[in-house]
Amino acid sequence: MNLILKPRRLVFVLLAGASVALGCGGSTASVAGRDASSATAGAAGANSAGATGTGGNAATGGSSPAPTSGTSQSTGGAAMGGATATGGVAQDAGPAGGNFGGTSGTAGATETGGSLVAGSTISTGGSSATAGTIVQGGSTTTTGGKTATGGSIAPGGTITTGGKTATGGKTATGGATVAGGSKTPGGSTAAGGTSAGSTGTGGAATTGWVTIHNDFFWYDDTGAAIETRAGCLRKFGDTYYWYGLFAWQDPKAWNDQTCYASTDLVHWTNKGIALHVVAGANRMDVLYNDTTKKYVMFLKYGGDAASLGFATSSTPEGPYTLLNETQVDGANIGDMSLYEDDDGKAYLAYVWDQTGPNRQHGIYRMSADYLSLDTQMYLWNEASREAPHIFKRNGTYYYGVSETNGVNPSPTRYYTATNLTGPWSAATMLSTPGSSTTYETQVDFVLPFAGTQGTVYMFDGDRWLPTGGSQGGYVWLPYQFATALMPTMPYYQDWDLNVTAGTWRTFDSSRNLALGKTATASSEDSTNVAANVTKATTYQNYTATRWESAASDPQWIMVDLGAATEIDRAILKWYTDYGKAFKIQVSTDATAWTDVYSTTIGATYSVTDVTFSKTTARYVRMYGTQRGTTNGYSLFAFMVLDDP
Repeated sequence: MNLILKPRRLVFVLLAGASVALGCGGSTASVAGRDASSATAGAAGANSAGATGTGGNAATGGSSPAPTSGTSQSTGGAAMGGATATGGVAQDAGPAGGNFGGTSGTAGATETGGSLVAGSTISTGGSSATAGTIVQGGSTTTTGGKTATGGSIAPGGTITTGGKTATGGKTATGGATVAGGSKTPGGSTAAGGTSAGSTGTGGAATTGWVTIHNDFFWYDDTGAAIETRAGCLRKFGDTYYWYGLFAWQDPKAWNDQTCYASTDLVHWTNKGIALHVVAGANRMDVLYNDTTKKYVMFLKYGGDAASLGFATSSTPEGPYTLLNETQVDGANIGDMSLYEDDDGKAYLAYVWDQTGPNRQHGIYRMSADYLSLDTQMYLWNEASREAPHIFKRNGTYYYGVSETNGVNPSPTRYYTATNLTGPWSAATMLSTPGSSTTYETQVDFVLPFAGTQGTVYMFDGDRWLPTGGSQGGYVWLPYQFATALMPTMPYYQDWDLNVTAGTWRTFDSSRNLALGKTATASSEDSTNVAANVTKATTYQNYTATRWESAASDPQWIMVDLGAATEIDRAILKWYTDYGKAFKIQVSTDATAWTDVYSTTIGATYSVTDVTFSKTTARYVRMYGTQRGTTNGYSLFAFMVLDDP
């Protein structure tokens, strides 16, 4: 990403801390949703529902529930790498259950290959790089939307990060990994029950499922927006660490790289500034080196015409000490990321400026201690590409890039090879049905989640300039591999991931017990009525169906489930006019109410995903006591679930 700031109104709500760029360059095992909150009881429910979707052959799956009105059924491929867990999708399979806001896949267009370029210069001890393929392709940009109002989100206890990582612990980047993606003793962390009253970045369940909510902003456990632009997500020991750029809109703030920690990928604790530098830096990545027992941070150091910077620390969260910076074979670099192969060797994917800014890009093997360059593996003589990243699936390497569009969104392309030295295929456009700009994002990386039943390959993209219809700073989506080498990536506003199993499933709207049920409120305006929050919507039209209360306190909105029903989870999707202090309450008679969740720091364009002890209720309501703006309370959706 070359930062080209243009006059526009940004919708980012950067409270003291902001969001995302997970696991750069093909790191392994990580997940998060958005704004998950859990109730006082803290018992997490599992997302049940789910039989295997069409095309996804699973060992134990049943038939898929019929999609609700306004949704489509996704088609998946044969399950690989083991049987599918209840409602889950095994390796590369299609989604289980009905598609909530998804679209069907279409084939991606293959780009025209070009002529090979003569071998390039090499570093000491390296062999000549073979030629690269020239790819053709235009760029597509979108304009920014209006500015969302500020705010913060639900309060809650901080998360124990587990302290220092055991010596030798690290996450393999890309290739095959042990279950959960962690090499350290203790294995991976199951996504279990959420802690009382806290706000995180997704909904967790006791069976290991985590719900990811796209189109909304991310917040830490204090209610501050998470700031991790152009960074990475890694797992060291039993803890996930999310690193990135602080306050990306202000180039003066590019001196600080932040770090957040989570043991469940739901609740995130701000660990502070991991590295402060005197020159601007971004596109950072972190690996653990088994030989030196150090955590190594790599940086695009010094602006757009950058050097490769190195910093180290004895702990994942830092602080890191900057060691040095270097050009790559005598030239500056652009965007970069790191990939660690199955054998522990690390590789730099980078944009190279030797013949001009963003004129070439390639792959370089790092030294054994990760602190210097070793051998150039491959070089593409192709201009206007950014965000290089690598992942591996079934012995095939995928090298991906975006276009050079500044902070505007871009399509994503992939080359494939069975060896990092090539030969590499011509680039093929990632199929993103209904979008020519990867759903208004720029790709950061793809994370493989290797589990006991398969592997999920998850796309992460920065939504630098969200618009009114597509909010949120980050997009996480599962790649779907059928029989083709190239994946497709339909869009889901909500989907479930099981890191331990290595499976995923669509968020089946039939699990929403409030769908189509009667909703009433203390007040509403003539257009944005209470009934809107229980309507079936997709990601394309969710912004058009919301409830807005009068501009006074207190206010409430209530869903009547029609009969006393067992429930243990509620999901509220907030508009810019949010509740700062509110409760979620349940009742059997709409008279006597029991609190199952309470907070005093709600946030704009957030998702409150609350899991609580199973209870029987007919009525569920949000009772607001303090608005976050001078307007009323406003919700897009009010969901109620019974997740076993």
